[in-house]
Amino acid sequence: LRSLLLTGLCCAATLARADYMDHFVLREDVGNHKAPYLGDAQLVVIPIEVAGFPPIDVAALQHFFSPDDPNGFVKYYETASLGRYRPRVTVAPKVSYATCPLPAAQFPTCTVARGDINAFTAGMDMMRDVIKKSDQAGFDFAAFDVNGRKGTADGWIDGVMLLTNVPFGGIAFPFGFFNRGDNLNGSNSGPLVVDGIKIGHFAIAGENDQFVMVHEFGHVLGLTDLYDESGKYDGLYLSVMGTWGYDPNIPLPDAETRFRLRWANWHQVQGRQRVTIHPAETTGEVYRLGTGDEYFLVENRGPGDAFDRSLPERGLAVFHVDRTVKLGGQEGQFVERILDCVNCDPWHPYIRLLQADGQFEIEHAGRFGRGDLFGPGSFLRPDPRAIAVSELNAANSTNFYSGAVSGVRLEDVRLLPDGSIEVTLDAPESGQCDEKLCAEGDGCAPVTCGEPEKKPGCSVGDGLLPALGLLLLEQGLRRRKQRVLRRA
Repeated sequence: LRSLLLTGLCCAATLARADYMDHFVLREDVGNHKAPYLGDAQLVVIPIEVAGFPPIDVAALQHFFSPDDPNGFVKYYETASLGRYRPRVTVAPKVSYATCPLPAAQFPTCTVARGDINAFTAGMDMMRDVIKKSDQAGFDFAAFDVNGRKGTADGWIDGVMLLTNVPFGGIAFPFGFFNRGDNLNGSNSGPLVVDGIKIGHFAIAGENDQFVMVHEFGHVLGLTDLYDESGKYDGLYLSVMGTWGYDPNIPLPDAETRFRLRWANWHQVQGRQRVTIHPAETTGEVYRLGTGDEYFLVENRGPGDAFDRSLPERGLAVFHVDRTVKLGGQEGQFVERILDCVNCDPWHPYIRLLQADGQFEIEHAGRFGRGDLFGPGSFLRPDPRAIAVSELNAANSTNFYSGAVSGVRLEDVRLLPDGSIEVTLDAPESGQCDEKLCAEGDGCAPVTCGEPEKKPGCSVGDGLLPALGLLLLEQGLRRRKQRVLRRA
């Protein structure tokens, strides 16, 4: 999120039991705080072209947002979600301006600098005007509400994106939270209302940068930023919400993000297990070690055909997750996460990528590369000293941030020819199987917990060998009887 929200707090709404981009501290607020992230969705992109700046290539835009582009927006979200989220995007007619729609006195070149608080009110006025112009031109916003918390239309737009050609980075903006002006429906404050549909949030990108929109729309789905706004280091690698150059090499979401979105095939580890983990881009497999707010996630990541193409090698990505770090459920707390981001501390962020080589180059130098994913010969074990992890104690271990031993291990890694990875994982031997993300549906509960159940008749230990023995004995008796008869 590009921080244009540093002002306006004095006019913020009264705190309520929900928040914007909370990474699913709450998941029952689809509609007023999140766009639907499962099932079919109808999204709209509105190009905004200002004279004097490079024109928007509408044909290229339409291709990138169509299902036909194997490297585009739709295929990305379908791949990342295992097809559980199926967006279809309409590129609306351009909204054109002969001059900059922002006040000339404040923005003489129409350039919006990063963190410019002067753009707060002016930007809201522009968003309102764009929707008003599109509505007056006959664009039907009612067609873009087909989904909601219960999987059906709910009166809230499924998602709206604004792509401009002026110098500007990107932002996902909770318009309805800050609006105290015209809502286009005869009253003031709250979300915009057009064609009976409420618009509470916008994903916005500038400079014709369609790749930025992939990240910004993640906020509309409820995700927070996972890079480091403070500049101490880069933040989380291997995540579309983290460290990424907004180039064609789009990374998949990290394991925690997919787990929270219910886009993962989640396996809960209990006891000692030898498992085969298949590539995340095709199976969405995530192995979770531990429960509660602090745990470890393991997935198989490597260079893919369409996404994750910039990864240097294939291996196991291991994430240390602590959901007590600056996440909250009260409306308006997202502003605190902008000022003090959840991944700003390289040694104790919300999500930390552990590195197999133990060099800590991500924390020290903001570098990710070969040797950081876990492959043959690498392992991850407890630190018996039980000292809290910090820059002064840069121990590569599975200890909790407090220093307490977690009971988690990763060892004996083997890369298979098909890209799958065998590994031995250890987690506590009991009490791991009861947690669920929700009552029912894909991704709500683990696919497996502990050792897979043995199927009757398919296991050596379930009587297959005795049955074969009886069969061989019976055949032997028949042959013996036949020999006796021949002799007689």
